[in-house]
Amino acid sequence: MIILTSFDAFRIKTKIVRLILMLSILTSCSINKKPAKTQNNIEKIVNKELTEFLKGSEFSALSGAIYVHGKTYQFHFGKLIDGTKPNNQTLYEIGSLSKTYVGLLLSQAVFDGKLSLDSDIREYLPPKKYSHLKLKNSPMTLRHLATHTSGLPVNLSCNDLNFDEKFNCYKLYSKDVFFDKLSKTKLIDESGENYHYSNTGIALIGYILEDVYNDTYPNLLKKYVFSKSKETNTFYRLNKSSIKKMAVGKNEKGEIMPLASEFYNSAGALKSNTNSMLNYIKMYMNSNDPVVTQSLKLLTEENNRLGRAFVWNTYDYSGSNQMFYHSGGTFGFSSWIALYPKNQIGIFLVTNVATSDAQEKLNQISNKVINEIME
Repeated sequence: MIILTSFDAFRIKTKIVRLILMLSILTSCSINKKPAKTQNNIEKIVNKELTEFLKGSEFSALSGAIYVHGKTYQFHFGKLIDGTKPNNQTLYEIGSLSKTYVGLLLSQAVFDGKLSLDSDIREYLPPKKYSHLKLKNSPMTLRHLATHTSGLPVNLSCNDLNFDEKFNCYKLYSKDVFFDKLSKTKLIDESGENYHYSNTGIALIGYILEDVYNDTYPNLLKKYVFSKSKETNTFYRLNKSSIKKMAVGKNEKGEIMPLASEFYNSAGALKSNTNSMLNYIKMYMNSNDPVVTQSLKLLTEENNRLGRAFVWNTYDYSGSNQMFYHSGGTFGFSSWIALYPKNQIGIFLVTNVATSDAQEKLNQISNKVINEIME
């Protein structure tokens, strides 16, 4: 997704979101390898923490899935806008969690020899229009794009508009518009070293992947992700059947929000349910596929125990608390996913509300649940 002011948290500056996530993770209790609790205990933990979350007046529904040592749990709390309770089939926009799928496809392309992480990205672009996409002391590479160190801006267009204008702008935001804007954009940082969250950079990876495989992004998802994860209810675009299962999202004022992800690209287009996201988590926990394994390899040096893999954010990568995580947000939805491969645990949380702190709160709940499970 390339056109939200901030796709990881609507109406929050990216640096603030990252800082909040970092602080929340760093204050999380240490995880160890004690035997996991029983199903009843896990259900009690989930009930306690998620019930507490829904005490916030702005939140009315929350769904999630947990994988613990081979056992799986799905749970749903509260009611949707139509008064019904969400279930395993209820679809939500997952926002920037979609970026982790880009990471897996990038790993596939590297494995297939279609591209190199450290090649100049201009090798994959028309030569004349993009000569300016270079860093001060090195080429701009796919590694830079995947780790948000390219210096590309958060978004290329549809900024500084009121809601109606912004949404109409999204509808018209095509691949041609993206590359036209890219040919004129200026880098915000030419060092290649500093983190600047960029929907633009991840979207560019998606378009490069389409070109090197000569295929559409939805087809690439089916061939190289869903074939591994066995997801059957994760959608790039909704059809007549799936749209009936789609929850309605709202903002912090309780106003109903449109499904903007129908106009997003690879960086934020996906809709999914707890069934599919549980399969996505299980893939990372159980797969011996070299592409999946490679997608969790660290692409940057750890700094204060934080790093980045193939688009995934990481915490304590080299330690026993190794964690991969990402948050997501759209106009009306907020989500969180975290993987702990060394502890064989994964968690996904999603709510049909977008507020300035919803993703932070999901992060905190995730930490509490996982810590209590492993106490």
